[in-house]
Amino acid sequence: MEYRGPMLVVKDMERSKAFYRKFLEVDIISDFGENVTFNGGLSLQTEESWIRFTGCDKEIFNYKNNTVEFYFETKDFDAFIERTKGEGLEFLRDVATMEWGQKVACFYDPDKHVIQVGEDLTVMVKRLAAEGMTVDELGEKTFLGKEIVQNMLNS
Repeated sequence: MEYRGPMLVVKDMERSKAFYRKFLEVDIISDFGENVTFNGGLSLQTEESWIRFTGCDKEIFNYKNNTVEFYFETKDFDAFIERTKGEGLEFLRDVATMEWGQKVACFYDPDKHVIQVGEDLTVMVKRLAAEGMTVDELGEKTFLGKEIVQNMLNS
């Protein structure tokens, strides 16, 4: 058996495809109309087809349940945030810097699934090093350890 990734139920496939392609820069690798798969393993399924496949009632759907998050990383976090300005995205909180130094943003997709975009960890380590942190300090702050930090700095 092999895990293939999460599948999100969506109300409007075209709107959702456009959102994921525009903001999260994923490419469609298969599109069957009611089911779309992006690179990285994320898939979308229409409500109607999900109801047919599972026999579930539409009344059991609970959008905006805030219990699952879909996580992405970007090498240019600041440019990503700049790109989202004026786009009407609903953020769960302001952009934050986590205690280990990573910049993150949490927002909803069109169907209120939680999306988190974080700064690529190697980029984060290099940024913090450029701000003057030593390898030992970086290993401790980031919880990555000295060896991983050193490898990231050398990449």
